[in-house]
Amino acid sequence: MRMKRTAYDLTKTAMMLALALILSIVEAWLLPRGILPIPGFKLGLANVAILVTLYSVGRKEALAVAILRSVVILAFGGNVIGFMFSLLGGVSAWATMSLLSDMEHVSIYGVSMAGAATHAVGQILVAIFVTKTVYVIGYMPYLVLASSFAGAFIAFLTIPVVKALDHIGNEMIQ
Repeated sequence: MRMKRTAYDLTKTAMMLALALILSIVEAWLLPRGILPIPGFKLGLANVAILVTLYSVGRKEALAVAILRSVVILAFGGNVIGFMFSLLGGVSAWATMSLLSDMEHVSIYGVSMAGAATHAVGQILVAIFVTKTVYVIGYMPYLVLASSFAGAFIAFLTIPVVKALDHIGNEMIQ
């Protein structure tokens, strides 16, 4: 584990926050609600930035990106309910991905898929709170399954970015 953070790490974290915001906006524009077969389901493209931050900078920075993305989206026109879904889902996913990312036998695909599934569980918990009924749990298997496929897609997009950033970082050190 790295002990000292550099200006390069801070720059990467800021870039990943900007990327997370951009991907959130692009996803909202390109995939309006109702276009995917599961109501309320989104691919979670912003999670590319969170995974990249987790693997190329660190846990705390990835958490900062996850939280700040939710806060900024709320500040620029989001709503409190959407913020609750985003924040609890994002923090749940981050916790799972942080735990699994250090395990040698768990690939980035496994980390991303588990994070996506946990994000769905976090969102179901918010839905229970908002709707004041536990019946929304019946929706969980579909949401977790769809989220797992989305997590695999997010990992596929993340891997080349992490490799490129590692390559650039290694060149800067030499």
